[in-house]
Amino acid sequence: MGRKEFDIGIALAEKRAREILDDFGLTTVAEVDLRDLAFDRGLIVEAREIRGAEGRLIRRGDRAIAVVDAAITQRGKRRFVAAHELGHYELHADEPVFVCDQAAFLDWHRRRPAETEANRFAAELLMPRSGFLADGRATPTSFDAVGDLAEAYRVSLTAAAFRYVHLDVAPSALVFSRRGRIEWSVESASLPLQYIGPRRPVHRDSGAGEYFQSGRTSLEPEWTPVEAWFLDDSLVRGERYLEQCRPMPSYEACLSLIWQG
Repeated sequence: MGRKEFDIGIALAEKRAREILDDFGLTTVAEVDLRDLAFDRGLIVEAREIRGAEGRLIRRGDRAIAVVDAAITQRGKRRFVAAHELGHYELHADEPVFVCDQAAFLDWHRRRPAETEANRFAAELLMPRSGFLADGRATPTSFDAVGDLAEAYRVSLTAAAFRYVHLDVAPSALVFSRRGRIEWSVESASLPLQYIGPRRPVHRDSGAGEYFQSGRTSLEPEWTPVEAWFLDDSLVRGERYLEQCRPMPSYEACLSLIWQG
């Protein structure tokens, strides 16, 4: 899939989510049971144990069932998985089965376009743009603030952090690193530095680099040299941005939020 096709797919996914909110007259679904919303759209959502996946969608004729892994204990993650499967149901009618593993819910950058589209659908449904922007800009940038947004909108921390940066709540970047390598990043439009680049080793002078080297890193914001993350020709070596990390041991990963202090 080319970049233009991908962008169209994302735009359609987000548009469909907004249409559903409009159909139900909702500005937020934070207090809505997603099983009820999905049922009204023709999708049954159940919780069952699934081996090797966190969510699954199965179509049989005019019926469709989404299964959310009952082993997921975090409410925000359960809701995001349910919304993701609803996204597949709404967007990908030609596919009878989706089996969504852990990696599917971390795919925000078109490695598997259908998974990215389902994630972006879920983000728009669960964190509508106007409300999320207003709430996000009410407090200074930090992972603590993003965590409060995740709690308010009842989503996972990763989903809230991606939404925060993607909507340009503040000049910032988000990096997901796994096993010592950058897997993906997103930079807000207002951040002066824009190029981090995927699939390269995490720099040892970053907070994430410290985590992969020692298994430990500060959970508080720390000053980090910009060259530890960015590759822009315009960067000034020695300039520093704030970085705050959230290790994800079950994924062998680390999430880094980076912003201008």
